[in-house]
Amino acid sequence: MPKLSRPHGSLAGGHPLWTSLLHALYDRLSSERASAIARHAHVLQVTPDALTLGIPADELKQWLRDGRILALDSILASQTDEAVELALIPLSAGPGRDAGLDLSSFIVSPSNQDAVELASAVVRNPGQHANPLLLHGPTGCGKTHLLRGIAHELATTQPPGDVLQLSAEEFSLELVAAIRSGELVPFHSRLRVCTALLIDDVEALAGRHASQAELEHALDTLRALQTQVIVTARNAPSEMHELEKPLRTCLQAGVSMRLHPPEWETRVAIVLDRIARWEVEARSDVASEIVSNLGEDLRHLDGLVTGLMTQPLCQEGLTDAALVRRILAQGPGRGARLSPEAVLTVVTRHFNVRLTDLRSGTRTPRVIAPRHIAMYMLKHHCGL
Repeated sequence: MPKLSRPHGSLAGGHPLWTSLLHALYDRLSSERASAIARHAHVLQVTPDALTLGIPADELKQWLRDGRILALDSILASQTDEAVELALIPLSAGPGRDAGLDLSSFIVSPSNQDAVELASAVVRNPGQHANPLLLHGPTGCGKTHLLRGIAHELATTQPPGDVLQLSAEEFSLELVAAIRSGELVPFHSRLRVCTALLIDDVEALAGRHASQAELEHALDTLRALQTQVIVTARNAPSEMHELEKPLRTCLQAGVSMRLHPPEWETRVAIVLDRIARWEVEARSDVASEIVSNLGEDLRHLDGLVTGLMTQPLCQEGLTDAALVRRILAQGPGRGARLSPEAVLTVVTRHFNVRLTDLRSGTRTPRVIAPRHIAMYMLKHHCGL
């Protein structure tokens, strides 16, 4: 894997939500299976409504079969009151690359061809032109995906060093941590020695004077050092009225490129590409159903596909448009969740056996069948 890092305490160092999930997994799964999740899962992004993980495709298949994905989804739902969805991206590793993270994984729509060509030029000659580069456009047009691809390519092609990719929110919280611990000098040094700095959603710094001042200073310093800086935002610099003038002026000194929402045809192609990463067959009419469900905003695509793939009838492929339509109407992955307590209550009441008997070593026919049914339900409905 190329060296791609974030400041201490951010996602790469362990996001609090991810850390909490891992602790809960060790209580629900065997140590071996929980350790495999901790070892192989890469936290790609955490937003208020989604936890996005990259998982090797071969591992993901096994985890779907043995219930680990269901366990992870169940714990995430219980800890966030179902406000945060689980979004998985299968990763197929090649020599020095991870398909799904690199720039080639970005499906280019005709309207965004120029933006992707500029991004490729920046990867080939970082810091030489378009510095800083501002990628802006409405929600769901692919800014974060493109930024992640650029970061991965830069980390692959550049000399050893830190390519820092983080959200504006993370940048601000890292500054808070540095101020609180009295370690501003290491914070500044880390920015100066990075080989590229990529900031997502800069408008999240609205109302944070110190964070904006620090980012402005970092942009000026890195540009003087010919270190590539890339920023994403919803608006062009002239329209960022919520940000202070010095930072807007600094961003205007670079190159701005607008991204447009992908056309319907491109959205269908993106859906087919996402499903193909799960190494299952998919039909275009199924992809069309998914696009109709999502509309122009594809931010929740990975979460939706993840929900579909956890459905037993979908794990061999997405070829039945009517089935997918029914699942989407119900809300994939959420409606059928049962707690372990609920499963045991249903089984003990139905068969009129005691919970202590199910958990005992008794092997009488009266107990064996209910025990096997409880174990089956705990695995398939609770991920245990």
